[in-house]
Amino acid sequence: MTTTVRDEVRRRPIRGWVWAGVAALPVALTASWIGLGHDVRAVLGGLDVSRFGAAGAFVDRPPAYRWLVHGLGVFDVGSVGVGEGLVRLVTLAVVAGAAWWLRAGLRRGLRPGEASAVAAAVGLALALAPNGDFLQPEWVAAVCAVAAIGAALTAPAAVGGVLLALAVLVGYTTLPTALIALGVIAALDRRRAVVAGGTAVVVTAVLFGLSLLAPREWRWLRESVQLDEGVTRSIGALVKFAANEAMLTPMLALLPASLVVLMRVSRARTAWVVWTVLAVAAVLAGVAVPGQWFQFQAAALVPLAAGWWALAIARWTLVHGRPPWTLVGATVVVTFAARVCLGASFDWRSGHGTLAYGLLAGLVVLAVLACAVEPGRGGRPVLSVPVLVGVLALAVPILPTTPYSFDGVHADYTNAGRVEIEHKFTGELLAVRDRIGAGTPVVYLAFGDIPYFLGNPTPCRYPSPAYLHQGGYPPGLRGTASYAENVACLSDESVRYVVLEPVWITPAALPPEMAAAVRDRFDCSRALRTDDVTVCPRRQP
Repeated sequence: MTTTVRDEVRRRPIRGWVWAGVAALPVALTASWIGLGHDVRAVLGGLDVSRFGAAGAFVDRPPAYRWLVHGLGVFDVGSVGVGEGLVRLVTLAVVAGAAWWLRAGLRRGLRPGEASAVAAAVGLALALAPNGDFLQPEWVAAVCAVAAIGAALTAPAAVGGVLLALAVLVGYTTLPTALIALGVIAALDRRRAVVAGGTAVVVTAVLFGLSLLAPREWRWLRESVQLDEGVTRSIGALVKFAANEAMLTPMLALLPASLVVLMRVSRARTAWVVWTVLAVAAVLAGVAVPGQWFQFQAAALVPLAAGWWALAIARWTLVHGRPPWTLVGATVVVTFAARVCLGASFDWRSGHGTLAYGLLAGLVVLAVLACAVEPGRGGRPVLSVPVLVGVLALAVPILPTTPYSFDGVHADYTNAGRVEIEHKFTGELLAVRDRIGAGTPVVYLAFGDIPYFLGNPTPCRYPSPAYLHQGGYPPGLRGTASYAENVACLSDESVRYVVLEPVWITPAALPPEMAAAVRDRFDCSRALRTDDVTVCPRRQP
């Protein structure tokens, strides 16, 4: 039998750099327009405008995270779009390095094709994470955990331990993410896992202890818990949170189907189920502790689900000579259904949650059943289709009309909507800065992205006064030292203006002592007003 040159070309596999280009395209497009999330802007802005900086400004984040973001702030130069693009590109380079390190480490226990597939999927899941997740402490912890797996299995295991410690220290409730990574290391090399785990415990304890040498850090850690007073912690809230995350990230919704495929082509089937359930439960427990129900708190689940999906595709292909077309087809259907639901208006989503979640759950059940009975033979070994389907599924969270959640916290935010707000704030607050002077000291009674866009310095340790924002609600908070420091900053003699964001702090709901401080020291009858802020000058003596 003769083989033509054309046949040889058809059989020749597509080179890896081609697939790297396919995966890089949505990442590059995203970096070019989406910017950073409002919470990340709040941290960057708070550290920039407060004279205390990363060492002593309160932005409701642990010291390790503050210093990390402070370092990234070096790249936040030029216009908002340019600066945020540079920060994202630098961060994406770190993600690529972590994924490459993960691939090297996984090759110790997986076939080369499996290791490459998992590392690529995990890296892409982090790079295309929902904009509300990107650079949040939970997302940073996931990147550190990915790098820790690679480091512990290829470099001295202690290096992996240091990265595991960093995964814990950037958020504290991110401990489950570090434990998941340690579990992966243990599955591939128990001795290295012991060294990495022991190192992580020591480094975490030492660095945490050193951070508490500043008495204010310990007080903040204790008092900031009261910022979450009054939140709802219930099974119902947890279920709704998980359903929102599954709708937002189709790979997570398909985790049960991916697990079924993996069990059919792997040994120790019970171990796969137990480990996956424990990993998901640990992350959700970390979400339930603060009870805030922000979707970014589940950031570790997205790369986990993507890695499982890619491993299922790769292992089935190696065993049966073709991809598991049922899982691939289910991914297409679930992705399409989720995208249609996410693309609906906020009003529709708010009133049709039962319908949408029921549809998603039904599709997932059908996918699990279909994957459980798919025959092992037959079908074409076309690997390009699963790659493209996987990229499309992971790209759902960063599409312009995708909301931050389906019907949970910030469900009215969309990626495109937040970019419009960025442009609006940039123009409005640039005009305000020109009017009052770029170096004029102010006190902010606004969410942290207002300091980010305005950029005027503040003598306050609390650039965005979280304790005043909550002051009229949680019992006991107004008696804390942090609340008193927030109020005292209004009396600082160097402050020339108060910048009030009415939708964040309602003037009518201010506690009496705070309302009196604003009224006595600032003249809001001569305020400079925009659609979003009220800037009141200090009263003349």
